[in-house]
Amino acid sequence: MWIRLWRVSAASLLSFVAGCAGVPLQSGQTRVAELVQSQAGVTVSSERSDTDQSVRGWLREPLAVSTAVQIAMLRNPTLQMQFARLGVGAADVFEASRLSNPGLSLAVLLPLGGASGDKLTAGASLSFSELLLRHVRTGIAESEYRRTQELVAASILDLAVDVQRAWFDCVGATQKAAVRRTIVESAQTSADLAERYHQAGNIDQLALQLQASAASEAQIAAQQAAGDVTEARARLQALLGLTAEEASWSVPDSLPEPLTAELNVPSLQTLARTQRLDLAAARSHVSATDQQLSATHHYRYLGPTDLGVAGEREADGSKRVGPSVSLALPVFNQGQGAIARAEAESAGARAAQQLVETQIGNEVQLQADRMRLARAQAASYRDGLIPQREAVVARLQEQVNFMLTDTFNLLLAKQQEYAAYVGYIDAVQSYWSARTELMRAVGTRLPDEATPSMKNPQVQP
Repeated sequence: MWIRLWRVSAASLLSFVAGCAGVPLQSGQTRVAELVQSQAGVTVSSERSDTDQSVRGWLREPLAVSTAVQIAMLRNPTLQMQFARLGVGAADVFEASRLSNPGLSLAVLLPLGGASGDKLTAGASLSFSELLLRHVRTGIAESEYRRTQELVAASILDLAVDVQRAWFDCVGATQKAAVRRTIVESAQTSADLAERYHQAGNIDQLALQLQASAASEAQIAAQQAAGDVTEARARLQALLGLTAEEASWSVPDSLPEPLTAELNVPSLQTLARTQRLDLAAARSHVSATDQQLSATHHYRYLGPTDLGVAGEREADGSKRVGPSVSLALPVFNQGQGAIARAEAESAGARAAQQLVETQIGNEVQLQADRMRLARAQAASYRDGLIPQREAVVARLQEQVNFMLTDTFNLLLAKQQEYAAYVGYIDAVQSYWSARTELMRAVGTRLPDEATPSMKNPQVQP
């Protein structure tokens, strides 16, 4: 019986060794790249090749949002950090599919008292319980590895969304700074004119101070806008992974117009539940904890069990060899603590999955509402307030030409027109910010994904 058991164990061990695969890192990297490509249309690679020449070529032209994402996928160190996480998960799968190294023992018994001759005892053993649990351990590790792949892909998608949002913030800040500079020119012109009028005695000191304070206020706002551009460029440059020596890049002068297509929120919520990679990762974690719980219940009485072979050489030269077994008796511990821990981990994983599912619907609804309201506000500026301000300026210009009103009223109306442009830019920037966050909430490209139009109201000098 013992000889038969030993032979079966040896045959199982040989079959296991023959079927061992290498560390599954390459397959994990490939799956992550496929997930990112399918969700965002972005190509990523775990290999950081020499891309300096390509990046320098792209930086010579104003950065499009797609180009910015492409540069980040090549240069941002976060990408390599995320791929490094796969190495840990792949190593866990590899170790879970391996048995512990066999144990060897050797003892030499020296004679004492009236005994004569040395006695030699030797043995070799292998964990039989690990061999039984190998399939279960490997399945759990593979589920966790799938979860790691999905989390890594989700992190890369977050990086792509962060780059897009930073790009829109940078373009919006640049556009607002240009308008603020125009407002400063107009306000300063008004202040200079007021100074001449005051010197000529046509206006009093109060009117002069009002124009001067308006010019100072416009200058402060322009300085704040310039600071916003500096911060926006710094954020985008960090996300792109560019060095300080590569800071000469530029962005387009203006934001694209909001898209007119309406999005169906319930359809987006349904799409998010199938595409969100953090939800897929939560489901993989539930699968792993369920496997752990089932295995813990099934093997609750199985303790450390070793099978092996033992041999002795007596002092008279006679030898004995045969199979050996070592096992732990489940007397004081029948796995109650392990079962309680596995049940708690399974319940926690299910709660985490439910939390993500609940948050998805709310996030999609929130960002869709933000996008819709910002688009409506931008339309009110574009189709309402800006044309009205332009019409007021045109009429006041006619009155100034016929000396029916003073130039200060015209300059004030012009500044109000510029302020309407700033409001429009803020609304458009809010729209694109909400849209990028909506893509993050859905977990993939939106159904109406298209090349945005760059047409928008232009500031008239």
